[in-house]
Amino acid sequence: MTLDILVWAFLASYIVHLLDETLMNGGFVRWFQTSFWPSYNARMNFFFNAGAVLSITLGNLLFDLFGGRWIILGLIWVVGFAVHGVTLHLFWTIRQRNLSPGLVTSVLYWIMAYFFVRYGYTSGQIAASDFWAGVVLGVLTVGTFLTFVPTLVIPRLILRRSY
Repeated sequence: MTLDILVWAFLASYIVHLLDETLMNGGFVRWFQTSFWPSYNARMNFFFNAGAVLSITLGNLLFDLFGGRWIILGLIWVVGFAVHGVTLHLFWTIRQRNLSPGLVTSVLYWIMAYFFVRYGYTSGQIAASDFWAGVVLGVLTVGTFLTFVPTLVIPRLILRRSY
């Protein structure tokens, strides 16, 4: 399996994930408003996700055109969203005992992460230094941001403003 197909398949999985977040259990925006951030709205959600789609697309194009180390950009998103599926969608579904919109299709992220390990890293298509750079950066940037900023940082900032 070639890596250029995998990076584009990841973008497709993200689009499917956005549909899941829109349609399941009343939608992600409503779930997010009631769980963490009352002023979060569909416009904010649209611009965040549009920025992510554009960033993923740009990273995919760079890898598709130039190959090599540009795979790190793809890995950042794959690893970050695989972490996000566990730390936001799975964790909060279990904690709240209520389905987090996006959990069902988080499985796609875990499958994509497996494919990048199996058909990229272990098959020698991704250099070890590039793979681990992508993994570490994915966890530290996308994964950490999507885990803590919306669920801990923003709610605390909102509470501070109300005092």
